[in-house]
Amino acid sequence: MVKKICIYQPNVFPRLHYFNRILNSDVWVMLDDVQLNRRVGQTCFAVKLNGRKHTIVVPVFGGNRVNIKDAVISYDLKWIAKAQKTMEHAYGKRPYFERIRALTASYFNHHRWNGADFRLFCEQFTLDMLRKFGWQGVVMSSSGLAGSVKASERMAEITLQLRGTHYVCGKEGYQNYLNLQDFRSRKLSIYVQEWKSPVYPQGKGDFIANLSILDLLTNVDLEEARKLLVSDGMKEWKEYGLS
Repeated sequence: MVKKICIYQPNVFPRLHYFNRILNSDVWVMLDDVQLNRRVGQTCFAVKLNGRKHTIVVPVFGGNRVNIKDAVISYDLKWIAKAQKTMEHAYGKRPYFERIRALTASYFNHHRWNGADFRLFCEQFTLDMLRKFGWQGVVMSSSGLAGSVKASERMAEITLQLRGTHYVCGKEGYQNYLNLQDFRSRKLSIYVQEWKSPVYPQGKGDFIANLSILDLLTNVDLEEARKLLVSDGMKEWKEYGLS
């Protein structure tokens, strides 16, 4: 029986490929015991504003060495008001904007009074959306799970510990750090994400692929969003087995 394990760092209002990867997995291990990496966009999200990609940054206390599970969001009302105004300017005329306005306001207000925990903010939003899309998988924290310091070997060890058969990863991770031998020696296979962001109505300007999930949800209804994100499932992935 195939059991697919996805290991992913928490992100604020993640991009579409993030959801596609988890929706095609059985377990999402949230990699929260490593350093926060602002350079790869964990603390920001991209929207379409005036026909162009625009990035909104969520300020998080601490320098580049802060651990994800210890990161705390700054709840200065100025940046929140600015972010909400930007969202309204970007999506105020889109068909499902009111749903997103209420959703984002709810998360900002709730977490402001509940510890401002960055990891928890990302986890709860992502999991809430996954459940709305019908995903019935399991979410776990990487804290406490066995593994090597080396990234590739640790991914293999976590997959093995959770009795997975396949590690589900992104193409960039596969190319940059993954060692197939770490998985073959443990009799594990790998699925590499080859999925491309589908085209959907965005309004003004050329289509911009793989923005935040908020962009998709302002433009199409929930069922259409689910279909676009799941797509053809693992048919659009490459499998690397034991041989």
